[in-house]
Amino acid sequence: MKKLYLYSILVLAVVISFIFDKNISIFFTSYRISILSSLAIFIDFVAWYVLFSIILMVIILSKNYKKILPLILSLFLYLILTNGLKIIISRERPFVELQNELVQTLNPDRSFPSGHATAMFTVLNFMDKMKYLWIFFGIIVILSRVYLGVHYLSDVIFGMLLGLLIGDLTNYIVKNYKLLNKFKLS
Repeated sequence: MKKLYLYSILVLAVVISFIFDKNISIFFTSYRISILSSLAIFIDFVAWYVLFSIILMVIILSKNYKKILPLILSLFLYLILTNGLKIIISRERPFVELQNELVQTLNPDRSFPSGHATAMFTVLNFMDKMKYLWIFFGIIVILSRVYLGVHYLSDVIFGMLLGLLIGDLTNYIVKNYKLLNKFKLS
């Protein structure tokens, strides 16, 4: 029931943020500070494959091999859903309209949803003892995406929602299909 409330709040936040996206983007990009810009640019360079590789190394080093297959399943779902939505929706990034680019991006029309936000919250299931710290870092990543002008607020909130849904879908598949029953998430 708690997840239903969380998902409902996030859906409402996405809908409300669509209304104010442009104003929020203008606000975030109008008050840039060099140290925050440097941090946000660094976060921009940490791609999804780096994130999933780090999680995989932590799983292997902690000898928690039961989580490898669910991580691969999460990665597969992340790639299919995030890239599929980006292609289908083809939303322009804020810097295109507002002309306030800080980073070079390959796809100026692939804003929705945020891949960084989706990746951060897809791997939340694998952060056993560091869940709250990971959520904190996830929020920093989300804010950095809006700060850079590469995403609207609705892009990152939906990315968070999509990542949480991918994590739940992975848990559901692992629990309910005999093929994966040996690889349950703890």
